[in-house]
Amino acid sequence: MYEPTSNRRMGVTRRYEHNNKKHYVNIQYDELMLPRVVKIFSDTKQGTEYPDICHELSMNITERLQTRKNPTRALKVMAAAAPRRSDGYPCTIQGLVVDELIKSYYLED
Repeated sequence: MYEPTSNRRMGVTRRYEHNNKKHYVNIQYDELMLPRVVKIFSDTKQGTEYPDICHELSMNITERLQTRKNPTRALKVMAAAAPRRSDGYPCTIQGLVVDELIKSYYLED
């Protein structure tokens, strides 16, 4: 299991729009530059239910990435389980984040 050795980690933050909501996704990496921590922030009003849902999704993805030596398998399992529209686009922000991480660990375009 992954355990951080420092309180400072390399990371990247990107903005995504999903279901007409703005999201900021922060990915933090271990010393091998593998993604280990995911934080999803919503641009919606604080105190509503949606930011708490984004926090729960972040914790779910992070837990799965940290319990695997190589996160690629965990990402593929999450992508297969993500609900999708008929065109294959993910229905949830979690599915979008997982798809983006599969394309590139560093959220490159």
